[in-house]
Order: sequence, then C-alpha cells, then structure tokens
Amino acid sequence: MAVSSRGTGTAVAWLGHPVTLAAIAVLLVNDHLLKRLWPGMVTGKLSDVAGMLVAPPLLAFAATLAVRRAVARAGGGASRSAAVECGEADRRAALTAIALTGAVFALVKTTPIGARVAADAWALFTPSAGVVADPTDLLVLPALGLAWIVRRHAVRPSSRPGRSARRARLLVALPAAVFAVTATAAAPTFPSAVHVEAHDAVIVVYLGHGLDGLATSDQGRSWHRWTSPPSERSSRTTACVPGEPRRCYRVAPPLLKVEQSDDGGRTWATAWEVSPGRQHYLYRSRYESSPLRSDTAASTAVAVLPAPRGHLVAVANGRDGVALRDVSGRWHRLGFRGYDDLSEQSAAPLFNAGERIEAETGTAYLTALTVLLAALAFAGCLRRSPLGFSAAGFLTWVGLYMTVKGPPGIYGLPLTVLGALLVVGGCVALAAIAAYSRMRGLSSIVAAPLTFAAIYLPFRGWSAGQPDDYGTAVLLAVVLCCPAVALGAHLAIRARGGYRRVARAPRSLTR
Repeated sequence: MAVSSRGTGTAVAWLGHPVTLAAIAVLLVNDHLLKRLWPGMVTGKLSDVAGMLVAPPLLAFAATLAVRRAVARAGGGASRSAAVECGEADRRAALTAIALTGAVFALVKTTPIGARVAADAWALFTPSAGVVADPTDLLVLPALGLAWIVRRHAVRPSSRPGRSARRARLLVALPAAVFAVTATAAAPTFPSAVHVEAHDAVIVVYLGHGLDGLATSDQGRSWHRWTSPPSERSSRTTACVPGEPRRCYRVAPPLLKVEQSDDGGRTWATAWEVSPGRQHYLYRSRYESSPLRSDTAASTAVAVLPAPRGHLVAVANGRDGVALRDVSGRWHRLGFRGYDDLSEQSAAPLFNAGERIEAETGTAYLTALTVLLAALAFAGCLRRSPLGFSAAGFLTWVGLYMTVKGPPGIYGLPLTVLGALLVVGGCVALAAIAAYSRMRGLSSIVAAPLTFAAIYLPFRGWSAGQPDDYGTAVLLAVVLCCPAVALGAHLAIRARGGYRRVARAPRSLTR
C-alpha cells in the first residue's frame, strides 16, 4: 500500500495546497455571487484564472487513481522501482492534466462548436449555464504555469502535510472542486419584455427574469415595480380597442413591427416598425455578444388601454424594451435602464454613422492593401527583389490583419501592437525596395485609396441608415470596387505600353 499511497499523495497535496483551495473558494464565490452582483469582464476573467488553477489538480487526481490501480495490478507492490515508476507516472499525469486543460480551454474559447459542446456538457449540471467563445480569454492561459509551480511546491517533502492532514484536505477540496467546476453559474440574464397587460388605468410590462414587472399610469413617463403575477396565461398577439372593435393592433414576430386594422381585422397596415435593416444594426449594437440565443429583439405581445382622449397601445419587444403609443397616436420606443425603469433615452440607437462596422472597415483596409501591393508589383518592385518584396508584402498584410481583425478591447492590445509593428516594418521594407526600383506606372497606386473608399463608404452609410438594407450595402461595395480596381489596372497597363504590348508579352509584367 506504500506505493498506492504515494501514487495519489502528490495529487492530493496539489489539490489540497492552500493556493488551490483559495482558487476553489474564488471560483465558488465569483460564479455564484460576484457575477450576479457585478457582471462584466473582471468577474468573467477571474473565473477563468481560478479554473486554470483548479482543473489540473482535479484531473491529475483522477489520473493517478488509474495509475495506482495499474501499478498494483502489475505486481509492483512496495518496491523501490515501483515507487519510482509511480512517481514518474504521477508527474506525467500532472503535465498531461495541465496540457489537456489548456487544449480544451482553447478549443472552447476559439470555436463555436467547442463552446456549444461545453455548454451542452455543463447543462447536465446547470441547465441554464452559458458558454461563450471569446478568444480574449486565452490570455489567462499563463495561469497554468502558476498551477505547475503550485504542484512543484506541494510535492516537496518539506511542504507536504502529514497523512491525516492530507486526508482532511482531500475531504474538503475534492467535493468543493468538483462542485466548483461542474456547477458553474447560470448564464447572465438581461431584462426582456415578454408580456404586457392593461389593468384599469395601468399598463404592466412583465420581464423575462421572473413574474415581476414594471407598470406605468402616466403614458410611460415614469415606471414603478409591479409584483402581481400576470392574469393571462399566454400573451396576446392581437388586441382591439375596448368600445371600438373595428380598431385593432397586432404584432408580427420575429420583426419589431406593429400592424393596425380599422375594419375589424380584415385588412392590416403598418402602424410602427423598426425596419429589417435597422433591426440588423440593432442586433449588432447590443445583442450579438449575448450568450443566450433567446435574447432577441422582437415584438411578441400587445395590450390596449382606453384613455379619456383616446387609447394607449403597449407592445413587448423582448430585449429592445417596449413600443408605446400615446393618446395622440405618437409611438415611443422605450429601452431598459436596468431592471427598474424604461425610457426613450435608454433605447439602443438605430443609427450611428461609422459605428459597429469594424469587420467591414477591416475588410476595406485589407482589400486596399492587396490592391496597393499588386500595383507596386506591377510597377517594378517584384522584378527588383522578388523574395524581399514577397516577404515584406506578406508581413505587412498579416500585420494589418492582426491589427484590424484581432480581438477588440484591452485584451486584444498585445495582438494589435504586434500587428502594428509588422505593418511598420513591412512598410519600411516596401518603401526601401520601391526607392531602389525602376518604377513604371506608379500612378496605379491611386486604386488603393479608391478601393478603400468604395468598400467603406457604403457600410458607413448603412450604419447611418442610408442604405437601410445591409445586402444593398454589400452590393454597392462590390459594384463600386470594380471600377476602382479597373482604373488601377488601366493606368498600370498604359504605363507598360498599352494593352496590345501587354497582351503580346505577358512576361513583361514582372520585367
């Protein structure tokens, strides 16, 4: 039994080390308390760091149990060679646990399918658990190095506690670690208007996180908490004005849209809507980072309240809040201000020129750079230094890609800085090659800024609402890009002696 005791002793010491115990405590408190009180980047990354310290010793403990049984079945007994073999196997199990933790974490955080599989696995323990693929979380991987340092310190004879202390720590650490790793916190919830009702002179909006809601008795100017449960089991998608059965309203999910009928429902016309193009932009500006697929903006329920000088209409729009029609017939789009208020000022913007088009702007930069490199190659840089120009162009393109397509925010800063350095170095090399080349047709580089403008401007216009449809912006970018590239090609070919000469001698392009 000596070998078997040593076989799991180091793993137990690692799992019961004070640093690991502290990480278990942080994981439990952060996941089940702090994330709910202060949801955001700090608490999210804190769980990832703590998980890097807890998962490896837990995996190593499970692995060493298997190793102990294998050595015992092989007849190792308590011999010195068996002890050495078990110790080496324990070390390998620790390294494998660390490597496996890092690999699985990287897979989950960088691929949608990895995040989906992880969410499905955690759903066995926490049905509402959410896992989001976020490459910026990979910055916590160095914590695995700290886990290895903790393991080395834990297995030192001078640091290892006695057998009784190890057993006591194991009884505390093992169930706590298993619970901390498997019973992760539920995915964060957001206020969502899922149901509306009219009660006497009050309109009540019920929120998606429970039976509580918000109520207003002054046409949406102020809101207060409403704790009474809904009186209707299902939401109404159509409602008529009391006393005016010919005037009705209905919603049209999954759109943010309300239709009105003045003939009792025989014909319908749009009374209020957020156009599909603006709904696409709305999704980008507020909801695309949500870990819950159900967190959508769509009109799902309607209620009508008669008033002295007309009637009010309230529409539940999910995460977007509420659309409210006052007695004058004017519609108001009200967004959530936390869980306790709704206001027009809190509604997510539908127009914001130049915002939320980072991906398209990056594509414009990369396409313009590609055109510029082609123009320089055609003008003589490739002939002057084929290898140097190719290497400099490749580094510049890769550096720009890292800069404009890398993770946003402070956690993407190292990648952005590295990309910027590659761009600067590549541009310096390209300028040096161009300076010592016999350039012809350099005017063709004008196609590069024109290409950027041809791609960027349609999407900037889309973010400002003109055009409203995203597909139209894509089509405009493609159509406008073609003449810009054609102009650059025309200037380069003319500098080479015209179309006939280039057609007769294709190799002259690089001479």
